[in-house]
Amino acid sequence: MDFKIIVAVCLVIYFMIPVVLYFMIPKDPEINPRKRAIVLVLGDIGRSPRMQYHALSLIETGFVVDFCGYTETTPLQAIVENPDIKIHPIRPAEEMSFSRLPFALRAPLKAIYLSYQLYYLLKSLAGAEYLLVQNPPSLPTLLVSYLFITIQSRRTRFIIDWHNFGYTVLATKLQSDTHLFVRISKWYEKRFGRLSFANFCVTKSMADVLVRDFGLNSYRIIPLPDRPARQFKPLTSEARSRLLESSEIFTGFNPQTDKLIITSTSYTPDEDLNFLLDALSQYDVSGSPSANLPRILAIVTGKGPLQKDFLEEVKKRQWKNVTVRTVWLSAEEYPLVIGAADVGISMHLSTSGWDLPMKILDMFGCGVPVLARNFPALPELVREGRNGFTFNTVDELAKLMIEVFMSPQKLLQIRQGAKAESGNRWNETWRITAGPVFHIPSKDDLTEIYSSSSSDDEY
Repeated sequence: MDFKIIVAVCLVIYFMIPVVLYFMIPKDPEINPRKRAIVLVLGDIGRSPRMQYHALSLIETGFVVDFCGYTETTPLQAIVENPDIKIHPIRPAEEMSFSRLPFALRAPLKAIYLSYQLYYLLKSLAGAEYLLVQNPPSLPTLLVSYLFITIQSRRTRFIIDWHNFGYTVLATKLQSDTHLFVRISKWYEKRFGRLSFANFCVTKSMADVLVRDFGLNSYRIIPLPDRPARQFKPLTSEARSRLLESSEIFTGFNPQTDKLIITSTSYTPDEDLNFLLDALSQYDVSGSPSANLPRILAIVTGKGPLQKDFLEEVKKRQWKNVTVRTVWLSAEEYPLVIGAADVGISMHLSTSGWDLPMKILDMFGCGVPVLARNFPALPELVREGRNGFTFNTVDELAKLMIEVFMSPQKLLQIRQGAKAESGNRWNETWRITAGPVFHIPSKDDLTEIYSSSSSDDEY
């Protein structure tokens, strides 16, 4: 073959190499002018307010968000209508026939089913800058997330948002702290917790546990306390009156003589609602003509696995001065009904002792004081006699309801404390606390953490 032809062919091949590579090699996702984050919750998106707030905060600071989770309940309209948030449904394992099997078989089959689904969903979203995962549930979320960032998307930074500990939730279900599955679950959480880029947690107490018991690097742990979102705000007296008159929920309620309490629940074992019913029964018995106790309308909002048992128990109660109504409220209705309450009730009893119930933050956001069942981390949120009171027994809760409703000054005092808490908002806290993790520049007007909070000494 002629030498010139050989040289020409080689030159053509040489100059064709970058062209071929251009079409064969995937384009660098960094050319996207918008940063992208995946927010993953292996649960119902509509009932995961904290993860919804994360998603909204991310898009408000320039991100586009892929929001992955169950879609059983409609999330906030701000989530649904935002073009920068794309929801990716995950099919719950409960839709399969695993529930008929014993736990020893059901649990691994459920994990395999969800692992397969999660991995291929995340694989389709490769190239995001961040993957923010809610924990619990930890199985199989943490393992699948780590495999994803290791194999499919090495540029993605893996962040865990610790709401509680999965192994303590499992211990509650199995009614054993020493069960083999519980011990494996604890080891698993420790192992994958150490592999994350950063860790958010809901309390300082939980941060201490992650360092002390899990061996996580304290520099990678950021306490990010829950705060109410902007839709939770105190109602004016005029707005409250209109709501009480227009909504069927409050039929028969007289705001001049009666008192309104509210509690939200997922009807799970960590919230013993019979405890509340027993306290209401004691209150009802105490309401003799001479006592002059106000009537109570108790609104219980939410849904969950133990709701049927609760409704059966309510039917057994014979009350004269107490009425209990259960409702399911939309994300838009919920803040309004909370804002109408005189007092909020929290029956949440943490499985670990180190998380905090979001419902209390929602109540504080609406300026509603709280009577809350006590556990170790709760003093980080509820200040005794300032924004609410805590209790440990049925007798204590019944006594508190009597004292608060018979003492206008005491009710006013904790109500003022709750209104002071309502000034602490999620957006400002998130920007200061979580912003640096996502490399979001600080705003000039956010150089100091809010100073009006009664919890300034904590964060």
